[in-house]
Amino acid sequence: MVHAGSHASFVQASKDLAALAEVSISRERVRRWTQRIGQQRAAEVQAAAEAYAQLPLPARRQSPLDQIPSVACVEADGGRIQILKRKAARDDDAQGHWRETLVGSLLSMSSLEHAHDPCPTIPQTFVDPRRMRDLSRGIKGFCADADPDESAPEDAPLDRPERPVVLVRSVLATRAGVEAFGARLVAAAHARGFHAARRKAFVADGAASNWSVHKKHFSHYTPILDLTHAICYVYQAAMAGRAAKAGWQAYLRWAQLLWSGQTSELIAAVAARVAELGRPAENAADGSPAVVVADALRYLTNQRTRMKYAEYRRIGLPITSSHVESTIKQVNRRVKGTEKFWDQGAEPILNLVADHLSETDQLDRFWKRRPRTLGTTRCYQSAA
Repeated sequence: MVHAGSHASFVQASKDLAALAEVSISRERVRRWTQRIGQQRAAEVQAAAEAYAQLPLPARRQSPLDQIPSVACVEADGGRIQILKRKAARDDDAQGHWRETLVGSLLSMSSLEHAHDPCPTIPQTFVDPRRMRDLSRGIKGFCADADPDESAPEDAPLDRPERPVVLVRSVLATRAGVEAFGARLVAAAHARGFHAARRKAFVADGAASNWSVHKKHFSHYTPILDLTHAICYVYQAAMAGRAAKAGWQAYLRWAQLLWSGQTSELIAAVAARVAELGRPAENAADGSPAVVVADALRYLTNQRTRMKYAEYRRIGLPITSSHVESTIKQVNRRVKGTEKFWDQGAEPILNLVADHLSETDQLDRFWKRRPRTLGTTRCYQSAA
């Protein structure tokens, strides 16, 4: 029941059990048991976070496991879910039903270290005009016209060679807030021996909540800004207010600076473009070239210490948060939809979905130890 209810709606889970297991179980019974087990798993995750918080600092940096990953990577991002409050205030109604979920991917990886950057030239995937137009539109909602004569540079490699390889993934998902998310995520990383790894990375986009988690819990991890988000800002700044051909040529220069980790040169080039367009007026439209370029300059300046991509590639660290973004899509298959609304049942389902996506057998171990946690009650009947 719990497996079926974690992967599909409770109505569909009831139908799946009837078809596959030949048992008739109502949707309400599936819902009750799925939420009950999900609550127990959420309580275990919270208890692990509280136990980690009680450890002395030296013990936190040690691994509870014999095997320590070669590369430990923690990625964080946010998803969306619809929450229905039956007694919602008017302010909540004005905001709508969409609320944020927080998802973390903990990835043990293997990679090689190099004396020099193994891929100094930006790959074709980031210098293809049509792909960049689609990528920028999907991530930032910005669309520029692609010149049909434009193409990727001939010397651009097809792909990034020797990128880190994911070995084992575990997932954590919650909507309990940033503080609880950070406490649970760092405890989960400790449980997998991540803190003792020599090469550690924390990868996320530019959201302030992500970097507050890094500052509080993962400050000993190398901070890495997701390259995809950064390059979309660079693309916007290069293309805004320019003809397609001129904008594309500027983007090729700036993208290579970003890829090489030459942040000072990149920021100086974008700042020169801001000076050329002039600072945007207070009432300027959001999509105006001056606003777009000024926003890009602000973003790149704030994130400049997390964009040393040539150095990250040299020591074999990941440079995108694509793994957690794909994980969020997998979580959303169960919890997100225009017709899906949740109340108190969202947190248990998020925990179960995360357990199913994890490759660390969390649920198998839970089911094995659960009988020892159950109380026993004798049933008595009066003699006839």
